[in-house]
Amino acid sequence: MERQDKSNFMILHFFTWQQFLVAAVIFTIAWYAGYLLFTAKGAKKQKTVERLQKDWEDELEDDELVGANKLPEGVSEIEAHKLGFVPRVWGEPDADGRETQLGIIPDVLQDLKTIFHILENENGTKDDFYSLFASVKARYYNIAEIANFTAINEFIRENALFPISDEELTNLWN
Repeated sequence: MERQDKSNFMILHFFTWQQFLVAAVIFTIAWYAGYLLFTAKGAKKQKTVERLQKDWEDELEDDELVGANKLPEGVSEIEAHKLGFVPRVWGEPDADGRETQLGIIPDVLQDLKTIFHILENENGTKDDFYSLFASVKARYYNIAEIANFTAINEFIRENALFPISDEELTNLWN
């Protein structure tokens, strides 16, 4: 075995560093020449495809083929500076009540969650709840007129850290 290993080593002894570097340079030049050749062919093919597409697109006009684009019914285009939103006036009739139900009730529930979290962390009492609830009552003074108002009262009853009666819930909003 030693003899076989030495014979392989001896074959490499016949090459000089100069021969090795010349071979490396030749192979590197051949590699990059092949790479450039293939990329040049691909670029030429891509230019041909783009040119054909442009020639074809110039022959057709959008209005000739199908007709002008039409906006869906109920949609119109306006300039950006003409677009604006106005806050909804409280008490203004809501067509189906959706906006009120989807906007105000989650806001009230979020405020109540915050109050219950404060009461839980600081061992609050029923009196503390009434004082914190005053800000919610002031912010949403017409909430009792909403159809899903009972859901808010149920949420208070379920999450309160103390028992609360129906009479107290009714008086809470008055």
